Amino acid sequence: MQPQGGTTRRDALVGLAAGATASLIPWGEAAPAEGAGPRKVLAVNPYAGIDWRRVGQHKAALHLHTQQSDGYQPVAEVVQAYRRAGFTVLSITDHDWNRPNARVAWKEIPPEKGSPYPREPHPKNYPANPTWPWPDYGCASPEKLDIVGIQGNELTFLHHINSYFSDYGVWYERTGSGAPYGGIVDAQGTKVTEDDQIQAIRDAKGLAVINHPGIPNKHAWWDRKPLDWYVARYRKHSPECLVGIEVSNCGVEVSPYDEGLWDQLLARSMPQRPIWGFGTDDMHNLAAARQSFSVFFLAAPTAANVRQAMLTGRSCTCVSTKGINYQDDPAGVSVFPKLKGVAVDQAAGTLTVHADHCDEVRWLGAPESLEPVADYKTSNQPWPLGRVVHVGETVNYQQNAGIGTYVRAELHRREGKHTHRTLLNPFGFGRA
Repeated sequence: MQPQGGTTRRDALVGLAAGATASLIPWGEAAPAEGAGPRKVLAVNPYAGIDWRRVGQHKAALHLHTQQSDGYQPVAEVVQAYRRAGFTVLSITDHDWNRPNARVAWKEIPPEKGSPYPREPHPKNYPANPTWPWPDYGCASPEKLDIVGIQGNELTFLHHINSYFSDYGVWYERTGSGAPYGGIVDAQGTKVTEDDQIQAIRDAKGLAVINHPGIPNKHAWWDRKPLDWYVARYRKHSPECLVGIEVSNCGVEVSPYDEGLWDQLLARSMPQRPIWGFGTDDMHNLAAARQSFSVFFLAAPTAANVRQAMLTGRSCTCVSTKGINYQDDPAGVSVFPKLKGVAVDQAAGTLTVHADHCDEVRWLGAPESLEPVADYKTSNQPWPLGRVVHVGETVNYQQNAGIGTYVRAELHRREGKHTHRTLLNPFGFGRA
């Protein structure tokens, strides 16, 4: 059944669906932006078909933790805090490797303030099960709260991956007393890799997003990966499951790592294989949260429409240098640039964005170099960033020599010492 008002991947891949006239660069070989060549064809437009007069814009928190793993607050408190702050799409993504009340075990929360959930009998695959459905954890259902709830789970072995619309999870005690990064095995004793986990999500009809690549290498549970590792994952796994990557999660200091990685991947994959960007705050404590989230463009707020928007890139990422305390100041959510429309003039070869609360529109193309420039394990900018190829609402993708196989827009708003940005998903180009 087609979600109400939803678009399909075919709609988003507008140029490829329109005909076989676009000449595409093989996956992994970035097209040079400079020089004359055949006329560009707009092959990927994630915002195609949106009725901007009627579409709803829904703030989405897609990476949240509670006392059911290593968060500080119970499920109901987290859900209500984000609801008060204007969020209408939420996913609790507790770690599959934590038992409930990790903060109690670590003596950061007194036992009497811990969670009594889940009640007996324990859910299937406990304790690696998702925190779902919410009423089983002392929270009203999404329907009663008039929000969209998405089943979620953070797979925490090796590289962290968020699973959505799936109950898949792995419990590390299967490996005995060894640390998870020492190796994960299944019930048959076979080592489990990230590829196995992504495939398991797909088998369960879920969606996967690769999490926070830029987390510093100072934790026993984390090991940064080289650029080629990410290229291999997106080459191997279908966009019908592995839909994108978190481009905002870990804070200002590592944003060049995360956003630079996104541009490095897009320079290699577009337009054949879009990799959608997602903004999350990875909230563990409501009193010390980041302002980083996604906005979905939905004809109606339903889980089916959210799923379709994740598949087609019908969203944008909002990220700020300013933090927030959701317990004490829910009204403190900053005013971000608000996308009001995207206009395409194929004859003129232009893209135009219309936005409110926006001081500047920057258009970014592929990085100048696809070679690493520093050690990815220690540097927060180990690869060249995407280049600003134009500033202004309208960009001419035919005439702009800096635009090759993709371009993406960033909307900027300044507030004193802080900057609030809205990052659009990429537009992709083939050749006529």
